[in-house]
Amino acid sequence: MSSVHSIDQDLLQNISIRKWSTLASWAVLLYEYIITFNDEIRFIWSFPVTAVRLIYVLSRYFAIIVQSINVFLILRPLSALDIPEQSCRRWFLFELIAVSVLMAALDSILMLRVYALHRKDRRVGVLLVVLFLVQIVVEVICGQRAVNVPFNRICDASRTHGSVVYYCISVWVTHISLVVLTACKYDLMKMKIPIVRVVTRDGAWITVIVCSLFATIAPWAHIKQVQKAHIVFGILMLRVYALHNKGWKAGSLLGMLFCGYVDIEQ
Repeated sequence: MSSVHSIDQDLLQNISIRKWSTLASWAVLLYEYIITFNDEIRFIWSFPVTAVRLIYVLSRYFAIIVQSINVFLILRPLSALDIPEQSCRRWFLFELIAVSVLMAALDSILMLRVYALHRKDRRVGVLLVVLFLVQIVVEVICGQRAVNVPFNRICDASRTHGSVVYYCISVWVTHISLVVLTACKYDLMKMKIPIVRVVTRDGAWITVIVCSLFATIAPWAHIKQVQKAHIVFGILMLRVYALHNKGWKAGSLLGMLFCGYVDIEQ
């Protein structure tokens, strides 16, 4: 009887840790939103609305809404013991979809940057569409497998599915392809056009961070068999959201470049 009570106490302690860690990540998101709000006004709302700027804004508020829902779920229905395993899978799937949507938004912006630098070359456009669709397919397949793991009484996964490794490989292939396509237009950097330099530099920096992130977080989760998926989810959510926020200026300039407001051949 005492051993059962001890196990319950440990589980309740883990629930408490999950609550506070989720609230902390939510607070960081709100803090990021507040300190970058002036940049949003300056670089997004002060210019005509374009597809690129729209993606930035939607992904920015999408992350806050998703994490707010996650906070509610963790504080209410997921705060008890003996949660049905099906509910755990739905919650895990919700987190996977949220991160995938944010990554898709980030990838689409990076791809539009490459497409604009190649002066909207149709062949480059087709290649980028193929890369984007393949990435989506990999996410769907790996996501379906990743949720099919056993969960304990408080929705902590008993193991991490090996499909996360294949997902990381697909992310690397996509972003290395973007780096190669960007390098093909390195001659534009020599023309000293400020808008091209900013868009290229910031895009390359974001790509390096994304590749580094997925080269460490997901393999670590698989090797160590991390049971607390919300920790990995929180880290990915914060990092991807931060990348979106740090790209306001480049995103605004990319909108001008993509819409033809700036001639990269001048």
